[in-house]
Amino acid sequence: MSTAKTSCSSLMTTTFSARYTRLSRFLAGLTAAVMTVVALALLPYADLPAERVALLVPVFSSVQATLNAVIAYLVVLQFYADRKYPTALISIGFAFSALLSAIQIVSLPGVFTEGGNFERFAPIAIWLWVARLSGHALLILLAMLVLKGRPALLASERSVGYQTAVFAIMPVVLAVMVYAFLGYNRDLLPGLMDASGSYSGLAHGRAGYFMLACWTLALLGILLVTRLQRGFDCWLAFSAYSYILYLIVNFTSASRFTIGWYTSRFFELAAAATLLGALLFEVLRMQQRLKKLYSNAYQASIRDGLTGLYSRRYFDTALARELAAAERSRRPLSLLMVDIDYFKQYNDTHGHLAGDDCIRRVAASLLDGFRGSDIVARYGGEEFVVILPDTGRELACQTAERLRSQIMALGIPSVRPADANEPVVTVSIGLSHQPPGAEPRKTMQTLIGEADDALYKAKRQGRNRVVCAAERTDG
Repeated sequence: MSTAKTSCSSLMTTTFSARYTRLSRFLAGLTAAVMTVVALALLPYADLPAERVALLVPVFSSVQATLNAVIAYLVVLQFYADRKYPTALISIGFAFSALLSAIQIVSLPGVFTEGGNFERFAPIAIWLWVARLSGHALLILLAMLVLKGRPALLASERSVGYQTAVFAIMPVVLAVMVYAFLGYNRDLLPGLMDASGSYSGLAHGRAGYFMLACWTLALLGILLVTRLQRGFDCWLAFSAYSYILYLIVNFTSASRFTIGWYTSRFFELAAAATLLGALLFEVLRMQQRLKKLYSNAYQASIRDGLTGLYSRRYFDTALARELAAAERSRRPLSLLMVDIDYFKQYNDTHGHLAGDDCIRRVAASLLDGFRGSDIVARYGGEEFVVILPDTGRELACQTAERLRSQIMALGIPSVRPADANEPVVTVSIGLSHQPPGAEPRKTMQTLIGEADDALYKAKRQGRNRVVCAAERTDG
């Protein structure tokens, strides 16, 4: 089970690292090409006026904030698993963007400002937008620089929980600091939008070029540092490219309530929605792999590695369960203990590899000789046990005799004393039985002890035979 735990831990550290890169590159590249064609087709019409829908921007911003918050949550969980600081920085970037989007919603003119409650926040709404997009890109760029400069830097296992909490709080601190700075200096900030709703000063000024430069550098950093080696890298690069298209289309219109201003929102949503979809898809893949891994680990814990039969530990649990079931239903239960005759001599003569093969062949014959409800386990060494639910003593004796003949018919060459009649591997079988409704009920130890005594009686009587434990009467 320790191996299974290690495998699970390794799987968790690669939640977003599955190398389905070829498919991801193709899909991300194809989607980016389609979006580029759409953007180019929109540019000639970007500055055409459209019907004013005041609440459309808050709705888009709310969806955008939600998507980025979910992405941030998934990525910070990944940091908790892989302990890589670039992962934490990417998470901070998305969380920072989500928080400033939420603040920007309440700061938008015409949303909460009609009654004057938030009127003093309206002038900084566009600066919040600039800070949100620029800060998001710079945090991704910083993540790439850290990945390039210190690729092996990991948080310690002891402090990863504490550091995860710190990184979860950090976006809140950054967002509050930005908002406080802009609010405190709102009278000193240059105007980026005039009374008509035009922001051409932003689109064609230093702030606009700075935003485009930030996302261009972020995209180049992702491409050059990660080389798109993981599916997550491909979709992160696509997200950065979508933001570049978003800014280009938006700046081409340079005015609110135009075709370019409205349609550019879809590019920003695509940046988050596609990345979130890729992450959720990988989480689903991880869950499927974990389910398979846990299933394999469970089977490994209850199966014998050499024979594939149930293990001794599982047998102990199963016998207790079947005894309790037999008592409740007042049905019989039988137990067989099987031992390969002269196995030590066989091992000494033919070697351990041949001995292992002999055990495997006998085990396979055991599996073939019983019902699906019967439980066949390796008890230890060359010994096997079989639980026969709902089986009386007479039927169990017949089954054991058939099994003895079946194994003998395998014809495995044996090593026997000079006076032995059979030159093939045989088995001795001891049988114990719990009659239906008998009192007192036999315990596990009693049932196993009776089968073991019967087995050794078969050995003393010459081997290659079945001995049934005598029925005991109490009274």
